Amino acid sequence: MKKLLLAMGMMCAMAANAATLTQGQSVTAIELADQHEQMRQVNADTAILLFSRDMKGGEIIQASLEAMGDKIPGDLVYVADISRMPGLIAKFVAIPQLQQLPFAIALDREGEATAALPSEKDKAALIKLDGLKVTDIQYFDSAEALTSALQP
Repeated sequence: MKKLLLAMGMMCAMAANAATLTQGQSVTAIELADQHEQMRQVNADTAILLFSRDMKGGEIIQASLEAMGDKIPGDLVYVADISRMPGLIAKFVAIPQLQQLPFAIALDREGEATAALPSEKDKAALIKLDGLKVTDIQYFDSAEALTSALQP
């Protein structure tokens, strides 16, 4: 039984990795509510998609965007997958803290809308888009490096 569960787990992991978007593929348009319940979209006008799937990646993006202040590009959308966070923690702790930030974060509460987006553990993903087509994917483990990459 243990071998069967292990095999099934490995197949699921391989299927999840196979579904991850790569350079040259297209992102499906995404519409999610942000921390203020305002709808945010990743669409053909989005040139920069910042994505975090875990807390460390989110901290990197938040520090970078806070450092940029009012110099955040208008064609940038920040999306965070918070689906693994317990609902009560999200509702009563995390989202109220996110509401204090001066920028919008589109929140994927279910994990479905962002399932195919690429990510690496404890890193922030910078996905460059041209009409929803992925032109480049970079991962950052520091806010300074991400901020430098976002500079024109």
